[in-house]
Amino acid sequence: MKKFAVLLITVMAFSGVYAQSNNVVASFNYLNRGKLDKAKEAIDKAAVHSKTMNDAKTWFYYGNVYLSIQLTDEEEYKDLDPNPLDKAYEAYLKALELDTKNEYTDQIRDRILVCSEQYFNKGVSSYNEKDYKKAAEAFANAAMTRQEVGSIDTLSAFYAGQSAFLAEDYQVARKYMDQVKELKYPEPAIYSILASVYKVEGDTAAAIVVINEGRKVFPDDYSLIIDAANLYLATGQSQDALDVLTLAIEKDKTNPSLFFAAGTIYDKMGNFEKAHDLYMSAIETDPNYFDANYNLGALYFNKAVEIITEAGNLPLNETAKYDKKMEEGKAMMEKALPYLEKADSIQESDQITLQTLKEIYTRLGMMDKVKGVNERLNN
Repeated sequence: MKKFAVLLITVMAFSGVYAQSNNVVASFNYLNRGKLDKAKEAIDKAAVHSKTMNDAKTWFYYGNVYLSIQLTDEEEYKDLDPNPLDKAYEAYLKALELDTKNEYTDQIRDRILVCSEQYFNKGVSSYNEKDYKKAAEAFANAAMTRQEVGSIDTLSAFYAGQSAFLAEDYQVARKYMDQVKELKYPEPAIYSILASVYKVEGDTAAAIVVINEGRKVFPDDYSLIIDAANLYLATGQSQDALDVLTLAIEKDKTNPSLFFAAGTIYDKMGNFEKAHDLYMSAIETDPNYFDANYNLGALYFNKAVEIITEAGNLPLNETAKYDKKMEEGKAMMEKALPYLEKADSIQESDQITLQTLKEIYTRLGMMDKVKGVNERLNN
């Protein structure tokens, strides 16, 4: 009886192993027949049973089942698991670890690449939906999965950094942009994003350094030129800003903002002629450019005030010089008028424009115009 009991126990133990091995085989067969629910049920049992949970084959099939759930177009199987892609990838990693004889290694590596493609597609979908946080995570996973099989995915890493920046996760953005910059990924936006990160962090010096580094790599990239100009303008480095804006204008003579920006610098420097010419170029490029019209009008007005002030400072006995200066001042105000009136027609609610027009109308004795402006200011 004792020998029979031992034999019975042995048979039962063998049956248990066989049953769990059957679950692995059953999962394989169900998967081949497209029965994903049955395949999942079988492989889930095998994955937690002590007799099969440490087999490479179990986790290889587990990955195949969950990857199939991720890829399926059949509605009845789409919701079998809320996160099949992550489970498939993790299963393949475990299978690689257990596959000491390399029975499935090549197949596993191929399927990990499919996981990477799926993560990338998820990233694109989230990015298009403007869910930049999820996009960054998906692109990061796409890069990571390829790295597991010895492949460097700079495209996914770049998009991970770009998405993280748009999600305002600047630490992650810098991590990936530094990575792809070191790998010499040919994308000028790397430097723009890094500069923006430094600027957000308050380190404009580092932002300028990285932008100029990018301009050495991509000397003809227009966006980097504009970024450099904006950084120089923001830090008050007028001459550097002018040098970069001049280069930008050479590359694009159709952008009124470039002429305007350069004009404002010369305006602040007190160079009337240069500022005038650049404002005029901006207006010729875009006649309805409010800022350029206003600034050109203000340039004439300020010059008029300067001349009138000089007249007021003359000795009382220099009547002829006084009259001449006053006429010059009046002429400057008359030149200012059409540009300020044009600015007013573009933005009718701008209070500063109305106040400036009121003063010019008053000085030129155009009282009907003064009355009209007052009515608008009081409304």
